Amino acid sequence: MSRKANKTAIKTPGGRIRPWLFEAFPQLRQRIPWTPIVNAPSPVHQLEHVSTRLGRDVWIKRDDKTSLHYGGNKPRKLEFILGDALAHGGRKIVTGGGLGTNHGLATAIFVQQMNFRVLLGLFPQPVTAHVRKNLLLFQAYGAEMAYIGSLLRAVFRYYVTERIRRRGAYFIDPGGSSPQGVLGYVDAGLELAMQVERNEMPLPAAIFLAVGTSGTMAGLVLGLRLAGLRTRVIGVQVAPRAFSSPKTVLRLTNKASSLIRHHDRSVPELELTFEDVPVDRSHYGQGYGHLTDAGRASLRLMAEAEGITLDLTYTAKAFAALLDYLKTESDSKPILFWNTFNSVDLSSVANSVDFRSLPNAFHRFFEGEVANTIGQVG
Repeated sequence: MSRKANKTAIKTPGGRIRPWLFEAFPQLRQRIPWTPIVNAPSPVHQLEHVSTRLGRDVWIKRDDKTSLHYGGNKPRKLEFILGDALAHGGRKIVTGGGLGTNHGLATAIFVQQMNFRVLLGLFPQPVTAHVRKNLLLFQAYGAEMAYIGSLLRAVFRYYVTERIRRRGAYFIDPGGSSPQGVLGYVDAGLELAMQVERNEMPLPAAIFLAVGTSGTMAGLVLGLRLAGLRTRVIGVQVAPRAFSSPKTVLRLTNKASSLIRHHDRSVPELELTFEDVPVDRSHYGQGYGHLTDAGRASLRLMAEAEGITLDLTYTAKAFAALLDYLKTESDSKPILFWNTFNSVDLSSVANSVDFRSLPNAFHRFFEGEVANTIGQVG
């Protein structure tokens, strides 16, 4: 089976090569598959009103603007994942997540543009307006949906049953957190280092971001270290500990590092420890997708002060952790919030779909008592 990359690299308007990973280590260009999806670099800017209110220098990395089709952290991962899928030559993608999985939606959107078909295996999470909207969007973008039931059943079906039934399919780990997906945020770490070098922002003392399936944090830590930056990355747990823990982050970091070094031995071999990958567990709440008071407050602050939308499942919890950190940390150095939420409004697309066109197993999430529990923000 051919492993040739469908794209080797592209030049940005500034004359730089991306992925930045290939610019830093040119031998990787012909050895690691990749396909362009992201509008990079994503912007960085100071949160002026938040900084004034808090009396601290707070910045944001706008990964909510990674693509005009669908932003957030998923497109970065999919550049390497779908590049690998194209190199394998298959046309069926299998992945999944919670009922409102953003990873599943991003995958459905971008694979449709590449003429793939996608199966999403979905397990329960609290049903919010955001979850219902994503279910409608899965249908709008042509995804095949299967309601699995419990998380345990979903894991067994993904790792065992479907691999037997669909031997020719390309499987994407939940959240896109495979070694290939992690490379997307290795690239992002190099991108931030470039922006600091260009004086687009000061070197942050710490970076806060949501940690779901751990791939985003794993890649970012590795990318920053490869760039020679010791900035502390603080992950905020938003998913079950089996997916969102220092152990998982470090495992993925090491796997991605091994993948890169397998293709280019000139890449430095880094010795990372649990001290490099701290995960704040205090904002998880009662479980995946469960809302917290601190998350609601941080969402309101960001919306009122900056006009930037967060979500209550992921990014509002991460921003709440940053706010708590500033209450106890006396250091006046800049702090960076990495916004991994999608800012592209797909409401009109969702509104064009009748929920009755979804498979029958999903109708109950739009009817009766379940529908009456829907919040205004997911």
